[in-house]
Amino acid sequence: MPLLKVRKRSGQRVNYDRAKIYGAIAGANRDASTPADKLSADDLERVTTSVEQAIAENEIIGVEAIQDQVEKCLMAHGFFDVAKQFIVYRQKHSQRRAAQKKLMDTYRDIFFADSVDIDLKRDNANINTDASMGIMLKLGAESSKYFVDNYVLPEEFVRADKENWIHIHEKSWRSVVTR
Repeated sequence: MPLLKVRKRSGQRVNYDRAKIYGAIAGANRDASTPADKLSADDLERVTTSVEQAIAENEIIGVEAIQDQVEKCLMAHGFFDVAKQFIVYRQKHSQRRAAQKKLMDTYRDIFFADSVDIDLKRDNANINTDASMGIMLKLGAESSKYFVDNYVLPEEFVRADKENWIHIHEKSWRSVVTR
């Protein structure tokens, strides 16, 4: 039976689209270290076809399984630098998904927990985070922290902050303003 559906991480099932595999490989190819490491148009087609053949027996397959096959096929064809770029891309996006989930969990806590029950809502004694304006202020602060960690600061500073080697005071406001 031919591959018909792809199961996204959300569980949603969508129609299979070859162009998505080709585009993912092409994106990793653009990031390859040197021109000698890059795939030609024929190579892109050949690797995409190899991935399709590897997953063809599935009627439904998950995104992660397809991405695993992309890595395997790139390496099987000897395109190690492109495979490395693809792996790095996957890792960065996985980290961003985890950070977004953490932000949404934080939002849920801000909206639905009382300040007596959660430290997150008690980090500033001057703000009543059980009141509407306090909730709005806290949502903005947590969004700013997320943005600074994921799009502004170099990774080594974010890591140092999370591991408590440094403390970035008022990261939610000052970091964005003084950048």
